[in-house]
Amino acid sequence: MTDITTARKAFDLFAQGWTSGNFDPYIAMLAEEMMFWFPMGSHRGKFSGPAGRQQMIAKCRDHEAAGDRLTFSAPQYVLSNDTSVIFEFEAEGLYGGKPYQGHNAIAFEIQGGQVVGFREYFGDLGA
Repeated sequence: MTDITTARKAFDLFAQGWTSGNFDPYIAMLAEEMMFWFPMGSHRGKFSGPAGRQQMIAKCRDHEAAGDRLTFSAPQYVLSNDTSVIFEFEAEGLYGGKPYQGHNAIAFEIQGGQVVGFREYFGDLGA
């Protein structure tokens, strides 16, 4: 069974990174090798191993540098199975220099107290 407590910690630290602009506590939870999937933009694609970790860190650093700031609501749904914990929540704030408000879902895979998988799904970013 997936470690829901550790996944919740990862979610909370990721959310704090968006609010504060400091993702370092979240990055400290990443395994050296992980799967990263993101649906659009410069980090679009599915990456695994060390490249997955590098893409996750690059995404965080890009948001820090861009001044992107979002506030996440408390998760409305938390779903889990043997490999993943998915958090569904609302987010609002500034993304890409524009106001953003949407419904999002992030799936974390946890092993040995570390994030080994990250998949993100989000609402309309205004094409």
